Amino acid sequence: MKTKKRIISTVLLLALALPTYAIGCGSGNNYRTSTGVVTKDEAKQMTQNYLASIDGAQFKPGEILLDGRTYLVDVVDGSGKSVVKMNIDMLTGDMRPVF
Repeated sequence: MKTKKRIISTVLLLALALPTYAIGCGSGNNYRTSTGVVTKDEAKQMTQNYLASIDGAQFKPGEILLDGRTYLVDVVDGSGKSVVKMNIDMLTGDMRPVF
């Protein structure tokens, strides 16, 4: 009987704790510094913060274009050669690479 109570208690605890954890995690974007619509300057800063967290100063943001409700940020290496493009949603701040 104690085992059943422990299982039920654990399930109830997880049912209450997991949604709170998921809401606290948000979209997983740790590089956004403000709320509201992301500006072009904020998109550049977010990209710089992200690149600094993964590789130091080897890459930097290049040209930034507005494409619908996302910014398309060109990531370049030290010589100015395009390496990858990143999409930044201007409403949520989510960053995703473009393949």
